[in-house]
Amino acid sequence: MHRIANTLFLLACLGLPSVQSAENQKSEPTNFVIFVADDMAWDDSGPYGNQNVRTPNMDRLAVEGMRFDQAYLTCSSCSPSRCSMLTGRYPHNTGAGELHLPLPKDQTMLTTPLRAMGYWTAVVGKWHLGNAAAEQVDFRKGSKPDAMGAAWVEAIENRPKDRPFFMWAAHSDPHRAYAPGAVTPPHAPERVSIPAFLPDTPDVREDLALYYDEVSRFDEHIGMVLEELESQGLTESTMILVISDNGRPFPHCKTMVTVPGVRTPFIAKLPNRIPAGTTNQQVISSIDIAPTILELAGVKPLDTMQGKSLRRTLMDPKQVIRKHAFSEHNWHDYRAFERAAFDRQYCYVRNWLPSTPATPPADAVNSPTYREMKRLFKEGKLTDEQQACMMTPRREEFLFDTIKDPNCLNNLAEDPGMISRLKQLRLALDAWQKRTGDQFPGEDQLTPDGFNRETGDRMIKGAHPSLISKKQR
Repeated sequence: MHRIANTLFLLACLGLPSVQSAENQKSEPTNFVIFVADDMAWDDSGPYGNQNVRTPNMDRLAVEGMRFDQAYLTCSSCSPSRCSMLTGRYPHNTGAGELHLPLPKDQTMLTTPLRAMGYWTAVVGKWHLGNAAAEQVDFRKGSKPDAMGAAWVEAIENRPKDRPFFMWAAHSDPHRAYAPGAVTPPHAPERVSIPAFLPDTPDVREDLALYYDEVSRFDEHIGMVLEELESQGLTESTMILVISDNGRPFPHCKTMVTVPGVRTPFIAKLPNRIPAGTTNQQVISSIDIAPTILELAGVKPLDTMQGKSLRRTLMDPKQVIRKHAFSEHNWHDYRAFERAAFDRQYCYVRNWLPSTPATPPADAVNSPTYREMKRLFKEGKLTDEQQACMMTPRREEFLFDTIKDPNCLNNLAEDPGMISRLKQLRLALDAWQKRTGDQFPGEDQLTPDGFNRETGDRMIKGAHPSLISKKQR
């Protein structure tokens, strides 16, 4: 009783919400392990239909837990996406809406109320949120990609045994650059699946095979943690979540606000609470992760959080949590301003810069795949879908049927039969922007390109372009 009273007093002092109920106080606390991939596509794993990449541990988690098929990220850019997950706020509201910007000190992550509840909080692996936010966790440690699984296990082994724990297990796989040797045996280039928006050439196949290797290494490291949890008798009391921060680092994927960019794998397991072997077709957002974790821990979501708890739909996949999910594209190597709204069948995109091409991020521009695409483009051998990322002007509006066209290649925005749906999603996006204080600042106020769009070479050295004064640009 003294411990509960002290916890409630601490929560009151911090201005944080208190425990929800006496039942939560008495039951065994839930631990949380969130596995975050870096640049992994939603459909590049066994549970989502790709049988050519080895992911036995994700396969197992999908059998033992729940797989969400319509989970969307708030953006397809590493650090803004991660800030959004941990704060439960949209990128343009966190103050860290562009790549590499640190999360401001005044933004509260879910770890702060968890710590007030007595949780030990750890970040092991990629951080990418800046120094100020690091003060909101108890333990932080980086790791090289090949040693990530061991670092995760070590943290769980050495945690305080008298406290529940939350671990943000953030891998740097399958981020570029790639090199052979990530897994044994490596994936064979002839066995990879080539999306329609990429050309089928030996160089592209080799690039995708190396990407598959890192997806598989991420999966192997998940398996190491699952084994450790089982050995410590923590399987029944630990919630597992597998997600990615954005789409694969290839053209038409990473930084895009269509399905290939912002739909994420989302596999959740919590024995005796989340029904095993289920799929969930409800639209959810990565902004919902933070309030979900807090509610499952027995804490009311913070007033600052803009997401919705997924607890009800985790227990019953028929429960609708939201009608729409929203995503944004801000600066990520290149100037940008796009917004997207998703419902259960359609993706609506509004583009404020139609004169700007949909250039992939600089790491993808420097990739073997994009070099091949530029060569084939000059030879006139790319399809319309494959060369779309190089073309201008672009449309100001896009509408895609995400069920029939998950790669978002067929724009229905001018289809007369889609007028009603187009208007509905326009209104939904307008209402979201008004509700969250989001508006186009004007082209002259946007952060300029930091890299050459043709070569991927850095144009502005040193600090992030948005931190450089206009006189210096």
